[in-house]
Amino acid sequence: MAVEFTAPEIPSPLRVILLGAATQGWFQASDEERREKVLPRFRDIITEWEGLGAKVLATIDDDLFMVGEPSTPDVTWYLIFEVPSQAAVAGMIQCLRRTVDGVRLDRYIRIEARFGRPFFLLEKV
Repeated sequence: MAVEFTAPEIPSPLRVILLGAATQGWFQASDEERREKVLPRFRDIITEWEGLGAKVLATIDDDLFMVGEPSTPDVTWYLIFEVPSQAAVAGMIQCLRRTVDGVRLDRYIRIEARFGRPFFLLEKV
């Protein structure tokens, strides 16, 4: 059976995957600091991302079979969103750089963004 491939178009909304991992700051933080400061701030940031127009499509946390700081691959969780623009993603990343209630989240986690589109064999665009 032949499968036709057509040249990709940039979809709207955009699809982005955020690749994330805990850093040494997370591992050096006390259980109380993580529970009382870091995780609530991360929850707040996700709400801020929604305000920027990010819609969660899927998530994967591959911590079932590893512990400690990741090495290869150097990420442990994957967050897939639809977003309205590249500017929205830049804003999402900027949220991690702001200190709020004494917490600057990029001290504890690392995130990088990659853009793509739905895979043509599995999703209709």
